[in-house]
Parts: sequence; structure tokens; C-alpha cells
Amino acid sequence: MTKEKGYILLTPGPTPLPPSVRAAMAEPILHHRTEEFGQLFDFVIKEMQYVYRTQNTVLMMTTSGTGAMESAVANLLSPGDKAVVHSTGAFGDRFVAILKAYGLAPAVVSENWGHAASPEKLRDALKSNRDAKAVFLQHTDTSTGVVNDLRTLASVAHEIAPEALVVVDSVSGLAAEALETDAWGLDVVLTGSQKGLMAAPGLAFAAISAKAWRLVEAGRLPRFYFDWRTMRKSLPDRETPYTPGVTLVAGQAEALRIIRKEGIENVWRRTAELAQYTRAWAQRRGLSLFAKDPANILTAVNLPEGVDGQALIAEILRQDGISIAGGQLKLKGKIVRIAHMGYISRADLDAGFAALERRLSQVRV
Repeated sequence: MTKEKGYILLTPGPTPLPPSVRAAMAEPILHHRTEEFGQLFDFVIKEMQYVYRTQNTVLMMTTSGTGAMESAVANLLSPGDKAVVHSTGAFGDRFVAILKAYGLAPAVVSENWGHAASPEKLRDALKSNRDAKAVFLQHTDTSTGVVNDLRTLASVAHEIAPEALVVVDSVSGLAAEALETDAWGLDVVLTGSQKGLMAAPGLAFAAISAKAWRLVEAGRLPRFYFDWRTMRKSLPDRETPYTPGVTLVAGQAEALRIIRKEGIENVWRRTAELAQYTRAWAQRRGLSLFAKDPANILTAVNLPEGVDGQALIAEILRQDGISIAGGQLKLKGKIVRIAHMGYISRADLDAGFAALERRLSQVRV
């Protein structure tokens, strides 16, 4: 992969856009109730089934990944329903916050940041909540740089609470880490456009199983814009119920063409190779990884004692035009997060490594 010189984006969303994606978004805008847009919409939905590895219904929303997460809560549950959330970072905690905002009281399984979700802990939680309607899991968490073993976690859920839905936040994981929606029995998988899908922020998707649709029809939480029933009714007409981000859809369609041409398994492989390349660099430089179960989407690197991570990344952006993410919440200033998903290349990583090394060499003993 190559890209023009200039600003380099190494953040875990938004990620860089391929030139052809930017060009597609610069085309004259289509009206969203036309045959031309209908063809584009239909293409995106079908190609998302390919990326998801599913035959399930896929819905598209004009919103962020958090909007997709909220839509899952609003559509799948009713007042008083039990739910289990297994959290491995800030975005698992976000599911907890959304559930509480809807008046629900989830049972929460929390891991120490940097550790993946423990199947044993999930098993114990489900044994105490066998009547849970849904289990909320994360594929990856960009705040901590971990990947969870979804296949095993879903298997535990199917064994202990077979009626519960397995709901997955794959906002950062899809089109970067291996994911098999149908083969692993995942009922709802949520994602966003601005990470592995190599498109601009603003689109979100949900892959929804037949089992999940039964709860959608029975759900009694308030919903309007995010009502999946309304979205599904619009699918035969190849449109969304309300005005979509037409330009974003055009860009996403082109990004999906690129993914299809490369092949999703090759995308997973390429991302894993870049992850290993980054970890090897960190090891050579004597830098430790924050995540004990590291994902391939990004590498979270512990900073040496005394380094102000926020000042470090601000200086690199200002002086070198390279955007690297810092830590979130309790990790603010303590780590840097170097993404290697989507359109990020080895040359981009090399530039980021060099910028970090120049500054860390001045403070390390």
C-alpha cells in the first residue's frame, strides 16, 4: 500500500482513507431515493455480509459506533430485562453506561485493563444470571489494545445461557481481526466505518440473527430513529428510512471493493503482520506492551517513567504531522497507542517509530 506524502494517521479511528475512497466521496452527490443510490446501498449491504461472514440481515445507520451500540440496547431489551456485560476496557464500560441510561441494571464482569475476557469469569456470571436476555461482549477494545476470544466466549454463553443473545461490539475489530459471525453463533455484531472498514466516520452497521429479531419484535424500550424494525422494512426498497450519509455510503462502497479484491482473510493476515512488526519494534527499543492479550488492530506501548504522553503525541503531531493516539481515562499520559489496521502501511509505521524514537531517546537513561 502507498499513499501521498504529508499527514500520517496512526490512530485507531479514524484511520487513513485510500485515495480511491476519497475520490468516490468527491463525486457529485446522489439523491437517496433514486435507482443509482439503491444500487450503491444494495452493494454495501451485500459486501458487508461478506466482511461479517454472515447470511444474517445487515442494517446500515448514519451514526457513530456508539450509536450502533445504543441501537442494540434499545432494540433487543425491555424494562426489567437482565443482561450481562463482560468489559475489558473503556468501550465495555460504555455498554454498561448505555444499559443504565435505559433504566437497566446489567451484571458486569470486569477485567483488569490489559487482560482479555476470561471465559471462566463469564461462565460464573452466566450461572448466576441464566435468565439473561443478552450477553454483551467486545471483539477488541482500542482503549487497552486487547482482543477477546469471541469463539470461546460465545461457546460458553451458548452452553450456560442458550436463550441469551450474544451481542458483540466489533466497532474496531471488524475487517482487521478474524471474525466469523455465523460459524461462532454471534447474534448481533456491531461496527463502524472509520476503522478497519477504511471509510470516513459516520456509518455504523449491525448484523442481526433470526434469533435476535424475535427479541427486536418483542422489545419495549423506547426507540424511533434507531428502530431496527423500520430499517428492515426499507431494505427491499434498497434505502434507509431516513436521509443517510450519501457521500459516506459512496466512500464505504469503494472501500469494500478494495477489501473484496484483497480478500478478507488476507486483510486479517496483513493486519496481523503489521501488529507483529510493531511489537518487534517495541521490543527492540526496550518498550513494554500494555496489553497482556494484544490485539492486531493496534499496539498499546507503555511509556518510560517521567514521559508525559499527552505532550509527546502533541509535539509529534505539531512538528512531524503524525497523529498517534494517547491513553484514555486512567491511562492518559501513560501509554501511546499505535494503530495498524485498515489503510495504514509499514512505511507509515516506520515514520511513527522514528518520531517516537527521536523524542524518547532524549529522556531514557
